Amino acid sequence: MKRVVASAMLFALTAAVLFALTGCDDLRARRARSRAPHVVLVSIDTLNVNHVSPYNPSVTTTPFLKRFADHGVRFEHAYTHTPITLPSHASLMTGVSPPSLGVMANGDRVPDAALTLAEIFRAAGYRTSAFISLGVLQEPYGLHQGFEIYNDPFATGPVRWYRRAHEIIEPIESWIGDHRDEPFFMWAHFSDPHEPYIVPDAADDVELTLDGERVGAYVVAGAEHRQVSVELSPGTHELRWTSLWASRDDDRPETGVDLTLLTVDGLEDEDGAPLPPVVALPVELRPDLGVALTNPTDETVRVSLVFAGRLQRPPPSFVLPNYDENIGHVDRHLQKLDDALEAAGIRDDTLVVIVSDHGEGLFAHDILGHASHVYEDQLRIVWMMRGAGLPEGMVIRDRPGLMTDVAPTMLDILGLHEGDMEGRSWSTCLTGGSCPEDRTWWSYGLNHSSRGLTGMAGYRWPYKWIWRRSFKRIAFDASKDPHEENDLLENAGPDNPLPLKKAAESFRAERRRLSKVLASSSAEAPSDERQRLLESLGYLGGGASSPEAPDYEDDLEEEESPPEKPKNKEG
Repeated sequence: MKRVVASAMLFALTAAVLFALTGCDDLRARRARSRAPHVVLVSIDTLNVNHVSPYNPSVTTTPFLKRFADHGVRFEHAYTHTPITLPSHASLMTGVSPPSLGVMANGDRVPDAALTLAEIFRAAGYRTSAFISLGVLQEPYGLHQGFEIYNDPFATGPVRWYRRAHEIIEPIESWIGDHRDEPFFMWAHFSDPHEPYIVPDAADDVELTLDGERVGAYVVAGAEHRQVSVELSPGTHELRWTSLWASRDDDRPETGVDLTLLTVDGLEDEDGAPLPPVVALPVELRPDLGVALTNPTDETVRVSLVFAGRLQRPPPSFVLPNYDENIGHVDRHLQKLDDALEAAGIRDDTLVVIVSDHGEGLFAHDILGHASHVYEDQLRIVWMMRGAGLPEGMVIRDRPGLMTDVAPTMLDILGLHEGDMEGRSWSTCLTGGSCPEDRTWWSYGLNHSSRGLTGMAGYRWPYKWIWRRSFKRIAFDASKDPHEENDLLENAGPDNPLPLKKAAESFRAERRRLSKVLASSSAEAPSDERQRLLESLGYLGGGASSPEAPDYEDDLEEEESPPEKPKNKEG
């Protein structure tokens, strides 16, 4: 009898506790919605902070971002753990670092067990939506978790692996208007600054002719799949692609538009069976080269061609103005997003967070791209916030924030559970309270083809220690030397501080740990669908363009410091 009573009492107590907790959760969700019934998270892909006016006053192409920073909070020094789109966004959405999450490279998948911002907001009663502009973030890679709407245009066979700002703003505006009276969390992703650096009104760069007759001209450097139909009379014909690229003084020997002929369909025999052209088609084509196609039938046939391309080794005179123009294109459409909030009457009730996932080399240190590099140009990110209760014009200086801090900070501002996150909240710091203590962290770069580590950066603020295979270790004061011009390791005296030596001591263990995570996260082979998807995006050797390719990267050499070389090479 006592056992029965005891069990009943325990059940009643447990039920009461659960009821109380549930009630607390409901109260917390209501309070969150009252603080900011609408939350907008904007991520801008491949945005170098030096090309944004809040971080560089000489920039004039980002007036909206300048006004946003003036009326909100800005982190002067914020960092991603890796300059790679998917793992960086995975950290943004979960508050967990890529190694802990097991998402180290594009093509990995966010595990179903991960708790995302969208899931937390949805559980708190918010409507959730995402608008994606880059193929490496589409649904098969797991960031859709918790979103009711995941606006993902790549799933039905992409023409190209990116969308521009003007292509995603219309569904964003429509969704805001439809849900203005409901609490919502919306993620808007813009990728215009990303390679291939093609502006929306770019001039044609390749002309296609058939037997000397013009078929059309195209912007092939935009990495877009072009489908063209031509009629072939019986006999052999010549297709010729001619480059329209106007030479520049800073062209490199390799500069030019490369083409990939993807498919040739339409030649059939009398029974309808496909006939291959009577020529061995090369996989890679350079402009000003012809391809012979033979129609072996007695009738004129229509042949469909699909081809794509990319601009190899683009020069600074092409990249830099186009890069800034594309950032300006995003800035103008961020203004449109803000106008949509105003038109819906909810601008003052919306918490808006703007971040970048990583930067871009833009020829600093002779590097154009990202992915495999760990300089400040690749690792520093934009982080700004605006909303009711947040200070205006506040700049947090000399206290680095991390990508993993964004999610817990947003949730803490709203009073929601942060879940099991590695990142730390800055909410009290924003209102005059204590700020998170300085910490140490590692960032990494890798080669997607080999999944080998190409670079690592250890931070003990303000010092930064860099390892790469292609040169000896270097170190900098990241707060005083953002362009990394003064190597502290060249001076063995007082300019080589103890934090750098401690970073060097922990390097080998961290390198081994990351290598093991890379190996384990790549153990599962992609499905056939994901394999085709990665190939269409330029990964796994199947596509015309590699959106995260490490531009201007020479073959990596082995380590140059024998005393620190591990016995067994890793990564």
